[in-house]
Amino acid sequence: MSEVKVWYMTEEERLAYIEKHPIVPSEEKPNKSILAYGERRKKLKEGERGEN
Repeated sequence: MSEVKVWYMTEEERLAYIEKHPIVPSEEKPNKSILAYGERRKKLKEGERGEN
């Protein structure tokens, strides 16, 4: 594994960094193709019932 480098900065440096690289919330909605395990299982069972 590679070595972990720890970076320290003053409060002024941190604020300057945040100003230069702002955190912008995304308007994207989560990917609907990614379902929770229970939802996938339910969907698979519903599909099996429909085929029979």
